[in-house]
Amino acid sequence: MEGLKVMTLEEMLRLQKFDKVWEKYCGFLDLNLQEFMQIQERLLMEQIELLSQCKLGQVLMGEDVKPRTVKEFREKVPLTTYDNYAEYLLDRNEEVLPSKPMYWIKTTWKGGTHEIKLAPYSESMIEEHTKAFIASLLLSTSKKRGDFSLRENDKFLYGMAPLPYLTGLAPYGVGNEINFEYLPSIKEAEHLSFENRNKLGFELALTKGVDLFFGLSSVLVKIGEEFAKGSAGREGSLKYLKTCNLKMLYRLAKAFIKKNIRKETILPKDLWSFKGILCAGTDTHAFKEKIEYYWGKRPIEIYGGTEIATVATETWGDSGLTFFPDVNFLEFIPEKEALKSLQDKDYVPKTLLLNEIEANKRYELVVTKFRGGAFVRYRVGDVIECVSLQNEAYDIKLPQVRFVDRIANIIDLAGFTRITVATIDKALTLGNLPVKDWVASKQYDEKEPVLHIYLEMLEKNIDITTVKQTLNESLQQSDSDYKDLRLMLGRDPLRVTLLPTGTFSKTKKKNNNINKLNPCKKTIESLINCG
Repeated sequence: MEGLKVMTLEEMLRLQKFDKVWEKYCGFLDLNLQEFMQIQERLLMEQIELLSQCKLGQVLMGEDVKPRTVKEFREKVPLTTYDNYAEYLLDRNEEVLPSKPMYWIKTTWKGGTHEIKLAPYSESMIEEHTKAFIASLLLSTSKKRGDFSLRENDKFLYGMAPLPYLTGLAPYGVGNEINFEYLPSIKEAEHLSFENRNKLGFELALTKGVDLFFGLSSVLVKIGEEFAKGSAGREGSLKYLKTCNLKMLYRLAKAFIKKNIRKETILPKDLWSFKGILCAGTDTHAFKEKIEYYWGKRPIEIYGGTEIATVATETWGDSGLTFFPDVNFLEFIPEKEALKSLQDKDYVPKTLLLNEIEANKRYELVVTKFRGGAFVRYRVGDVIECVSLQNEAYDIKLPQVRFVDRIANIIDLAGFTRITVATIDKALTLGNLPVKDWVASKQYDEKEPVLHIYLEMLEKNIDITTVKQTLNESLQQSDSDYKDLRLMLGRDPLRVTLLPTGTFSKTKKKNNNINKLNPCKKTIESLINCG
């Protein structure tokens, strides 16, 4: 109706219309699979109409192609990668797009033809991205349907990278719906380095308290570790006493007395009681226990990306993530098909829809962006696993998934860096290491992600400590994100194993193809046993 104003989240909360809030943002959890697929089909047809009227859509689908059904769309429109978009998007060519962008979101393009990727976001896309983000925030403060503690002016620890990165878009979209007190403020945060931004946010949280966190799970673990170290002794405790208000001073004093008697270290959870913790980034599952240990709250995982916005959110019970129905059209390449297409560039893998995937199987995600987005049948490069076809404990009738990792030709560590074959080759060259052959695998050491490189050297009797030190230094030179991982998180993610002479030639006689990155467990065992 003309003149009818749609209430914001803040207005609904003030009027205590909590049922309306839940219905608007989290109502998708009540959908069954058929209803989900109907939404997918309707929004895809709307997107096809927009694509058919712009140059980019005509290039991707074909000038005379305008699919009338989902089946026809999947049969006639080819799968794409960022190479199909680079010449248009990297020049910010708005004229070819299906809708006018409000923001151009940026990310690195490891292994690509350029250093960065850009993704256009229309006003409608930002609205849906914001809605999905708020849904995840509500769920992070919730224990069951309709019960949440999110409120206006909650204090929000700013652990996000600012614009032009995707996480920096959240405060601007959310600001149209509700006011939070960001620590530090958005204006301050955008002019600070990553390290200083987190440091200032932590100091402000000590004086003001904190209710919410959103950022990389690995960063929150690091903050927790630093706090525990700083509060362990008398000097650290006095440092915090100088910055606390009366309320925080009381809680710190109480915690200090408690820990002093028990001879335990003061942890962040002794000072703060979080309403909600929302975490993103590869390996979030690996950091959950540590986050809960330090902060006293189990984090909710949110999954998304620069080109695809917010894709899925965790709900309750560590049972997996649920897809949002109205952000992207979803397709899934079975893992075997995805791996085959990596080895044979001419092979066209088949895709499945959400109502066709199976429990306990892995898939590469393919999306078509709704609401005037640029990406069509886009291979994201992410692998998800369907852990179950529904969440029976909480009556969610939609498939439950978890984000596993990047596809096999990329190693993503803690959401900080993406290692490619070119990254390691460059590091070996910079380090002037006499290497005959190598493979690298992402593994977990005490539940934390590590990069394990297996090397066969040209020379014998080379000291492994020297090799590892040289490789660590050259990786930092060749990849700034790897350097940040070491410096900002204080982690040493590198593991090195030296293999005897002849190992690779023997193994290759048994296996024709050995992937440089993430070879299968059987291949790694074969390399080790050959020695």
